[in-house]
Amino acid sequence: MAKGYFAYLLLGHILGDFYTQTKGMAEKKENHLIWVLIHGAAYLGAFLLAALPIASFDIIVVAVIASAAHFLIDLMKHLYLLKIKKSIMTQSFERNMFFGDQILHIISLIVIGYIATRNNPSIAALKIIDDFLIVAGTTGETAASWTLALLIIHKPVNIAIQKLLMVYRPKGKDECGVNDNNAGRFIGTVERLIMLMFISIGQYSAIGLVLTAKSIARYDKIAREPEFAEYYLLGTLLSTASVVIASSLL
Repeated sequence: MAKGYFAYLLLGHILGDFYTQTKGMAEKKENHLIWVLIHGAAYLGAFLLAALPIASFDIIVVAVIASAAHFLIDLMKHLYLLKIKKSIMTQSFERNMFFGDQILHIISLIVIGYIATRNNPSIAALKIIDDFLIVAGTTGETAASWTLALLIIHKPVNIAIQKLLMVYRPKGKDECGVNDNNAGRFIGTVERLIMLMFISIGQYSAIGLVLTAKSIARYDKIAREPEFAEYYLLGTLLSTASVVIASSLL
């Protein structure tokens, strides 16, 4: 049951920290406490939304505790950013802050999930949800796993890869500006979705077709610019690795 609690906590975190939070909100949180509070309220709302298929008092208590822990971590980050000098806020610093922040959140979710399991090991969906899943020919575990995997490979992975690659981005005038932030990210999501589907049905060799099609589209730039080729290869490998990790949920 620890897996069930952690799946719920991870789902709530992904919804609350990535899908309800815009880039503008994340930037405003650094300088204004009110936006930390607004994000905390939205995060709790996402957790309660994720709790609807379960709708038990115990799971709501877990949601409130997880949201409080998330708020405290964000508050400490806010106070730290106010205290330090703006001159040290380089791209490397921004990357490290992002991943350090996420690691703290995940650790808090693991601890909360463990304590929740020890105190109340039972967690189950409402009967109406179970009946619907039976009619649909699936199980709650399968539905939850696919929901988590699909949510992970979109916005969270796009942001994580962007943070990892920001210090390696080529400094050319022709580099991925607006297109990288929009079309490029959408292509990345579709690419990971197709690979996840191939992995789920055991067609591992077909993944090569996706990577080949992607490489053909960028062949000219890869051939002319060695720096971009390295940047592109690193992004592709990170994207593929994220799919492999997400597929473990299935």
